[in-house]
Amino acid sequence: MTVNADQIQFTAYDKGRFAEHLPFGRTGYLFTVPGSFPEDTPAHTNVTDMEMAVYRKFGEWEARDVNGDRQVWGVGPTRREAAGLSFHGVARKRRIRAAEIANARHLYGLETVPPYKVEVTDSVTLVLFSQAIAHLVRIEATDSGCPANYHVTDPRRGGAYVIPAGDNVELRTLNVGVLHVRCGHDVDAGHFEHEADALAHVREELAVWQVCPQSPGAPAAEDAQPEDEDQAPAAE
Repeated sequence: MTVNADQIQFTAYDKGRFAEHLPFGRTGYLFTVPGSFPEDTPAHTNVTDMEMAVYRKFGEWEARDVNGDRQVWGVGPTRREAAGLSFHGVARKRRIRAAEIANARHLYGLETVPPYKVEVTDSVTLVLFSQAIAHLVRIEATDSGCPANYHVTDPRRGGAYVIPAGDNVELRTLNVGVLHVRCGHDVDAGHFEHEADALAHVREELAVWQVCPQSPGAPAAEDAQPEDEDQAPAAE
C-alpha cells in the first residue's frame, strides 16, 4: 500500500501512556505503519503493523516506534513531516529485507516467491441447532454465568431473531477462497512451497474454492471441492 503524509491518522496520547523512563514525549500522538507497507514489497514479506509515537522534542517533532527497538525514524519541523519521514525510513528497511529474503530463497533453490497462495475471499458463520441453521450477525455478551446470545438471520426468509448459546448450539465458519499458482497475483494469503501442502490447507480451511484462472499448471478443477463429509448440512 502507498501512504501520503496527509493520510496518516493520529491519535492523541497523554502523560499516562508511557513510563517516565522511556524515550517518548509525555504527550504526543500515536499512528500506525501498516505491515503491508510499502506496496511494492511481496505480500509474503509483510509483517505486523508498527505502532509509532510522534511528539515534540528540542523544538522539533520526533517519531519513534513503540513496540520494537524504539528507534527514531523521523525528525522534522512538523508532526506530519516527522511521521512522513518515518514511513520513508520503514519502507527503505522493508525493501532491503524483501530483497534479502528473495536472495536467500534463490540460494536455497526456491522460487523467488512461494508459488502457492491460498486466499480467503469471503466467509460466513452459521449457527447450527436442532430447529434450523441461521446466519450469525453478532454475538451479544451477557452477565457472568449466563450464556451468550447469538443474533442471527434466517437464510431463506431474512428474518432476524436471537438464539441463546448452549450445548445443543454449534457455530461453524465456512470460508470461500482462491488457490493461486504462479499467477503473479500478490495477495494477502497463506503461502506454501508445495502443491500437496497447499491443497491440504485448502481442503481443511475452505468450504468452497476455485483455482485462479491465470494459474498455469494448476490442479484440476474437479479437485476444487472438499469431500462430502466436510460439507455443512443443508438448511432446514
